[in-house]
Amino acid sequence: MKRCGKRISRFTGCAAGILAFLLCLTACARVEEEPEPVKATLDLWYYWDAPVVRQTLLAMISKFNNTHSDVEIVATCVPDEDFKKTLALAIADGNMPDLAIVDSSDVQYYNHMKRLTDVSSCMDEQKYLDQAMTSCRQADGSIIGLPMGVNFLAFYYNTDILERNHVKPPTNLREFVDVAHQTTSDTVYGCAFPSLQSEESTFCFLPILWASGGSLDAINTEGAKQSFDFLRQLSRDGSMSHSTINMTISDIMKEFTKGNLAMMFINSGQESKIKQDNPELQFEVAALPMGEHPVTVLGGEVLTVMSSDQQGEAKEFVRFMAEPEQIKGYLDALGYLAPREDLLEWQVGQHPEQRKYLDYLQSAQMREFTPYWPAVSMAVADVINQVILQEDEPDALEKLDEKIRKIREEYDEGK
Repeated sequence: MKRCGKRISRFTGCAAGILAFLLCLTACARVEEEPEPVKATLDLWYYWDAPVVRQTLLAMISKFNNTHSDVEIVATCVPDEDFKKTLALAIADGNMPDLAIVDSSDVQYYNHMKRLTDVSSCMDEQKYLDQAMTSCRQADGSIIGLPMGVNFLAFYYNTDILERNHVKPPTNLREFVDVAHQTTSDTVYGCAFPSLQSEESTFCFLPILWASGGSLDAINTEGAKQSFDFLRQLSRDGSMSHSTINMTISDIMKEFTKGNLAMMFINSGQESKIKQDNPELQFEVAALPMGEHPVTVLGGEVLTVMSSDQQGEAKEFVRFMAEPEQIKGYLDALGYLAPREDLLEWQVGQHPEQRKYLDYLQSAQMREFTPYWPAVSMAVADVINQVILQEDEPDALEKLDEKIRKIREEYDEGK
């Protein structure tokens, strides 16, 4: 009996040892089977400086990050006036961000520097407005960006200031000059125009050029001369401050919101922002005062995939931003009209006062979606700046015409 007890004791000891060993192996295996997930970190660049717009974008990025354990988007705001140059240099150095939100007029410019990623698999192209897709659609059928929304240049005017000066809202450019002069006082300017030698300056000027019978292909003509004379007169009369040469559209909107401007041309969709910042301000939004032939210019931003290193993860973010739920979430804050036909109808249903925007949208013309557009735009903006400061030379339009022609020729030769 004693001998049998010793055997059992030895057997029990061995069994316990083997069990402990097996448990150790199992624990080790479990550790190996559950490694810490490795996140792919993607950089996204944008240039929006308005707090509500920035907060909305960052909230959407946070929502994406919280629902995707393997990807994290890190956003960087590059000042608008430096954005194009900074991004172009980054592309040239091979240090571009994974994602970038860019002006629709610049998509082809960046694509010419480095082929942008086709994101057609991330969206339902058939549901998007043709006006929204034009800047992104390639001849081979690829789509090199996701349109986030569209807007256009609109006419905002302070009803109290106009009524106080016994004038009606202008319906054409000649009347605009008169009203701007009559509403200017020691504390109020009749209008302001962004002339900070940037895309914004050209964006705001193009409808004036088109309404006067001019075009970028005919910039040295009587019609084009009249469009520049329009700015010159506003500056000469004192209806527009020379300080506008240092102002962006955002700066002008702030002055209008404070009641310091009677009228302005800025992006559509800014009503809620103005009302939020100054609930007492009485103002209206209308089509640009261009006479019998209404015209405006189309704008908007596009989400692009810049880097080829982490395309799969970057496209996942594009796919997320293309979801109807996400689009609905940012339209109001960003001041956009929906880029999709079905969501545009939903949006107008939510905000019946914006139905008039659909009519304005019909008169919207597009800027040139070409790789050399930024060079043309800056050449025009430079002359706008000179005109407002009344420093332009008599042959300024002749020189501008020649410069635009050379820009086009150089690109054609370099194909």
